Amino acid sequence: MVDPLAPSDPRHIGPYQLEGRLGTGGMGQVFLGTSPGGRKVALKVIRPELAAAAPFRARFAREVEAARRVGGFHTAQIVDADPGAASPWLAAEYIPGPTLQQVVTAHGPLAPGAVLRLGAGIAEGLAAVHDCGLVHRDLKPGNVILAADGPRIIDFGIAHVTDAGPLTHTGTVIGTYAYMSPEQIRTPARVTPASDVFSLGSVLAFAATGRGPFDASTVPAIIHRVTSEAPVLTGIAEGSPLHTLVHHCLTKDPAGRPPTVEVLHRLAVTTPAAPPVPAMPPVPPPLPAVPPATPPVAGRPVRRRAVLFGGLAAATAAVAVPTAFALWPEGGSPTGTKDRPKDRPKDEPRAGKSPDRDITRPVGELKGHERDIVCLAVSRDGRFLATGGYDKNVKLWDLTAGREKFTCEGHTDAAISVAFGADGTLLYSGAFKELLVWDVNSGAAKEKLATYNGEFDYVSCLATSPDGKTLAVGVGSRIELMDPGTGRVRETLEGHTGSMHWVAFAPDGKTLASVAADVGKNGIRLWNTADGGSLKTLSDGGETNYSGVAFSPDGKTLIANGPGVQLWDVASGKLTRKLTDAHTHLACAAYRPADAGTSGKAVVAGAGGFVEIKKTDTVGRTVSIWDADSGKLTATLVVGDPKTPLRASVSRLAFTPDGRTLAGVCIPAAGENGAKPSVQLWKLP
Repeated sequence: MVDPLAPSDPRHIGPYQLEGRLGTGGMGQVFLGTSPGGRKVALKVIRPELAAAAPFRARFAREVEAARRVGGFHTAQIVDADPGAASPWLAAEYIPGPTLQQVVTAHGPLAPGAVLRLGAGIAEGLAAVHDCGLVHRDLKPGNVILAADGPRIIDFGIAHVTDAGPLTHTGTVIGTYAYMSPEQIRTPARVTPASDVFSLGSVLAFAATGRGPFDASTVPAIIHRVTSEAPVLTGIAEGSPLHTLVHHCLTKDPAGRPPTVEVLHRLAVTTPAAPPVPAMPPVPPPLPAVPPATPPVAGRPVRRRAVLFGGLAAATAAVAVPTAFALWPEGGSPTGTKDRPKDRPKDEPRAGKSPDRDITRPVGELKGHERDIVCLAVSRDGRFLATGGYDKNVKLWDLTAGREKFTCEGHTDAAISVAFGADGTLLYSGAFKELLVWDVNSGAAKEKLATYNGEFDYVSCLATSPDGKTLAVGVGSRIELMDPGTGRVRETLEGHTGSMHWVAFAPDGKTLASVAADVGKNGIRLWNTADGGSLKTLSDGGETNYSGVAFSPDGKTLIANGPGVQLWDVASGKLTRKLTDAHTHLACAAYRPADAGTSGKAVVAGAGGFVEIKKTDTVGRTVSIWDADSGKLTATLVVGDPKTPLRASVSRLAFTPDGRTLAGVCIPAAGENGAKPSVQLWKLP
């Protein structure tokens, strides 16, 4: 899709006349241009702040020269560049055609023979890339164009020269988590061609099944699966040449994967004699771009991206943004509730009941978002609940009336973080490169509190200090301590190497806890909010990836969720207990507020659903509640109506201040017959 040029856009770049906008990536703007001879090209113009850095220019020039050497029939060719221009640019051949992501999303998985032929074309393109000393680093369905003459690998905007240092700052993860190799997630500066082979295995699995082999509902869950779990290859015949090859490519150890030339040889031998990948039906009319790292939904059309750099924006955005759907293995609908799941601990209690009602069932449901909800917050007076989602909307809900109060429209991208001000009159919401403030009484946008220019600057998490004088903003891999009234940043906390996942203030406001996509490197970090100094790092010594953190009401204990819920003693920094249930990864957790009127002074609630679901299981659509003092599992809350075949995960949890109501974001799995995300409410004794 080509958009008109903006009044401020240039009309010429080098010898090329510009005709329109093709998209915006993390490194710059992409235009459609025409050469003096009438040939169409895709032109990328590098952002000014990147162009101003001499090291970036030098590295950009090296990568352009390396990429220009890439030949073969299955890559898009770079035809011109000027790294020395005031605004550096490069031009590549314009390739019309749908992406693999678009075709599979619109028309379903490819036949096995077509997948093998597709794989042969991609492998030939990768071989050409690797022969030039490059590693692509972001091979995914959105970066494979199904052109008339066969598949083309596109988007060399983040390609990496194997003998050069990292293009961006140390530790930055570039690419799309769902298709990354384990080593790329852990040590992004040390990727090799074997990393592209791993990505190729994931792409072929997607082409054959319609989903990635490590799909999950959040980025932390995807990371856990990529680094620690076997791929889900349901839908590929076990023992078939395709299954054997994909499984080999997805070996965790890069040394155990076949080299690109071997992959090409095996595909050449096993591929049936047939024409190239058959022409696909036209992609349906475009819709807004699917958020990064979002697995496809059968029958849902997506925005057409048929140019060299079209996938870059989605690739870079995926660093911070959670995925939209949990794709359970086929036949995995958790429909039954009468029998205990086989993998549930024997001592786990069945759904508890009070004399008057069944507390395990939701008492209310809030619906209104058209796409997945990714953030949730409750006001300190307990009157309102706020949500944000991939539909770019922020919604305010009246908990007393159990209905929507109003919708805040103003974000240009997915709203992925929300937090109320201390007095409940203001609501803060974050998205890609922007932080907005809303009036809770009217729903009107008061102002844009902050804007950001970094390539990975997603405002992924927010927290307001107990006294309301500080707003902690997780943006990119850093934390800003901001004056919520003026937007002035008084301290910037740096130390995480991955995108921020969660921030939380201690009850006294003197300590801030944080976790990010560091995969065990920095674990849980504690900060002094007075001067921004690092207090300590909590780590279990493994490769644990945490999704969130929260303090106990007395501030003495910190919980962190991931593969189970860990309880840490804040003073000593020691791990005191780990709470687990049948889920292999818990997407979220919350501490129940202390209140004399509730049973249990400190109850931990965890939720998630990243296990293989059987037809009789309720696992994957449950919330587990433990007593924090004893560690005993006291109740299991059910998500949705157990009589329906809904497959779902719970991605966020929040208590009302009195601890009596628990709100949870329910994300239905892809393909659930129009099922929409919702916030479900449980009443606890």
